[in-house]
Amino acid sequence: MRPGVPYRIYGRIRGLSPEAARELLALAPFDAARAEAGGIEIEHEGRYVDVEEFLARAVALLPEGGDGDVDVIDEEAWTITRYALRRGDLQVVSHGLDDVLDHTKGEGNF
Repeated sequence: MRPGVPYRIYGRIRGLSPEAARELLALAPFDAARAEAGGIEIEHEGRYVDVEEFLARAVALLPEGGDGDVDVIDEEAWTITRYALRRGDLQVVSHGLDDVLDHTKGEGNF
């Protein structure tokens, strides 16, 4: 991570056909989006990017069993938002960055 970058996005979308992966890559508003086996990997550090339209399209292209998770870290608002993608479903959960460990204690964080 580069210091002083206010907006970061990291994630993976899995289970895509090669055609769907190519379509999403062409629409990707991120600094880096790369094809990987069965999907795409997303990385972005820099300016604000509206991810919701892109992720809605990804959800529409996911086959049964496909999934993805994309984290958006907004250092100016001091939040992290997790987008969980499943076929036909986009779930969104946001937390303050100071609260992240409190929300993940059950996952092994102390």
